[in-house]
Amino acid sequence: MRTRLAGLAVTAALLPLAAFAPVHAAVVLDCAGGAVTVTQSVESVSVTGVCTAVTITGSNSVVTVPDATKLTVTGSNTTVTAGNVATVKITNANSSVKALSVGTATIKTSNSDIVATTGTSAVVRGANNSVRYTRLANLTVVGANNSATVRKGTTKVTVKGPNNVVRVPKKSSALKG
Repeated sequence: MRTRLAGLAVTAALLPLAAFAPVHAAVVLDCAGGAVTVTQSVESVSVTGVCTAVTITGSNSVVTVPDATKLTVTGSNTTVTAGNVATVKITNANSSVKALSVGTATIKTSNSDIVATTGTSAVVRGANNSVRYTRLANLTVVGANNSATVRKGTTKVTVKGPNNVVRVPKKSSALKG
């Protein structure tokens, strides 16, 4: 009986570590301190561990990522939720990234979104894209029908193309283009 209780105590102690991955995740991938590529399509994927680079090539997936140095989304129709990411790049349509912070973000496609609390730079190239930040230092929008919103702070803004909607605080620099 005593051995059995000790085994239960060890199992119970490990439960919080396993709880990081969403219960609904069909696939769990571990970065193990390095890079990982998510190739699964039409799946719910949870990436765990410390990640240097995460590349998502699968389409029609929902992916959860911890903090990462680099996040690249080349699959279409992908939804990513992340922690702090130094660099985000979206190159295929209809994808979205929601992160706590994004150092440098680039969208080179159409119908994609990035949402973050803070960031240093966002470049939006293409059409019908959206970026939303609480604070962002630099914003460049090139293309048509894109929208960008920064809620607080000072943002240097450059806009080229028709029908783009950019909303920044009053104390931000004037629009160029």
